[in-house]
Amino acid sequence: MDEDWPKDATRDRLIGDWHIYQRKGGHRTSTDDLVTAWYAVHRNPSPPARYLDLGCGLGSVLLMVSHKLRPRAALGVEAQSESFLMATRALQELPAHETQFELRNADFRELDLGEEPYDVITGSPPYFPLDAGVLPSDPQRRACRFEVRGGVEGYAETAARAMGERSRFYIVFQTQWSERVRAAADRQGLHLSGQADFLTRADRPAPFLSVFEFSRQPAEVVDRFQCAVRDADGEISAAYQRARIELGVAREL
Repeated sequence: MDEDWPKDATRDRLIGDWHIYQRKGGHRTSTDDLVTAWYAVHRNPSPPARYLDLGCGLGSVLLMVSHKLRPRAALGVEAQSESFLMATRALQELPAHETQFELRNADFRELDLGEEPYDVITGSPPYFPLDAGVLPSDPQRRACRFEVRGGVEGYAETAARAMGERSRFYIVFQTQWSERVRAAADRQGLHLSGQADFLTRADRPAPFLSVFEFSRQPAEVVDRFQCAVRDADGEISAAYQRARIELGVAREL
């Protein structure tokens, strides 16, 4: 075992017979990852030729989207070394598949992504500025929650560089800060073409989490979706369960 390998890492089934590694005391895959992957899959019924996941972390969104859509090529970029190490091992252990995966340990804002565009791009950025609260002592958790290397603006700028005329970019963020997401995309000349809003419970009407779809061209009709993760009794809602099954994840992450 690599001496840098985290001692509290567990190997967990993610989707189908694909697994990820995540630390018991570190960052773990979450609802954010699942809804981002689901909306990207839901809005792209045909396999993309090229797929890019910005800040791929443990690889959960990268793997869920790739498992369902089977892109020809998929690139994940992750700056945090521990997360990159675990994502690398997860990819090395995949069963036979059609997709050619590549991982890069880099700050995507400084990365040359080449001239050929990516058809689908996803991102699950940290939400909080560095002065928004007490920073976790664990470096991995800190980088996933707080904007150690910037925030949604960097995701939008990099996605715009990697997009072609028909590309779509999916990014998840807390709904209360939707204006910040739309402003970041607008500065890059991107247009909102879809938005999926998620409520914590059916009896709490304000959504807490949204996945935004941006495109190069204005949409004639902006796709809208809303779903409660749990019903009023606290059980997984039927609508959310249908989304999980559509993605191929029947269990709760």
